[in-house]
Amino acid sequence: MTDQFIAWFLIVVSACGAAALLLVAMRRWPRLRWLTAGLVLVWAATPFPVEEGHIAPAFVVFFFRSFLEEAANPRPPLALLLLATVLVLAIYGVARLVAWGSGRRHRRSKDSRIVD
Repeated sequence: MTDQFIAWFLIVVSACGAAALLLVAMRRWPRLRWLTAGLVLVWAATPFPVEEGHIAPAFVVFFFRSFLEEAANPRPPLALLLLATVLVLAIYGVARLVAWGSGRRHRRSKDSRIVD
């Protein structure tokens, strides 16, 4: 195993742990808890090339380029994170529409029961 594989493994495991904690902590908001958990997982696991043959999480590269490196451009990792966020929001929106549509049909079938 390479060092990069171990680092990415730890990143994914910690992101899964953070997502699980968010799912438990946000029980009051059942619709938003899945969205936030998905965003945490996607933001942590979105790779961004740093140097030759090395990749790092895009949010880490954005943080370093924004606050710790003076002449670095933080826009490319930010654009990748925004694209990932839009994709998660689109998938979440489609899932909500499918759930709403299937729930509406289910309610109609119960209401239109013929009672003798």
